[in-house]
Amino acid sequence: MKILKFSLLAAFAFLLMNFSSYSQSSTTMQDILETTTQKVVELEEQRNQEIVNMTFDLIVNKGKKTIWRFLDPAFDYDALILGDRRVGKIKITVNRKDNTTGEWIFVDEYSDDRPLIRLDPQEFEQYEFTISVVEFRTGNSTGHFAFLLYHQNPERGQ
Repeated sequence: MKILKFSLLAAFAFLLMNFSSYSQSSTTMQDILETTTQKVVELEEQRNQEIVNMTFDLIVNKGKKTIWRFLDPAFDYDALILGDRRVGKIKITVNRKDNTTGEWIFVDEYSDDRPLIRLDPQEFEQYEFTISVVEFRTGNSTGHFAFLLYHQNPERGQ
């Protein structure tokens, strides 16, 4: 299944690379797909990681996008955000939903050009990942991002 997902992503990125309209379009997803495809290859083939969630989306102005995911305490996770060529600095904020009270509890927040947060869940709980752009590159107010959530691949050993 993982190979099928990666193959489809790679084929999609390859097809987009062959469109000449890329250099003329300011709204294309081609560069974020290329960047993410390279990162997927690095994580899975070189660093022995398993990607458990990958989300692409568009952020406009000071908007925010939120992704929810249950995390298993059997794994330590990394949450990585990649921005396209229009995004200068991006922020990820992580909260978790307490199983007892149902309240959202702040976990961590980080801003960078490629913010990365390590998560070590103690229980099977729901996590909330909020992505927002801190700074666009000059002349831009819109950009694509990719959210990657991954952990050590248990099938390939340490």
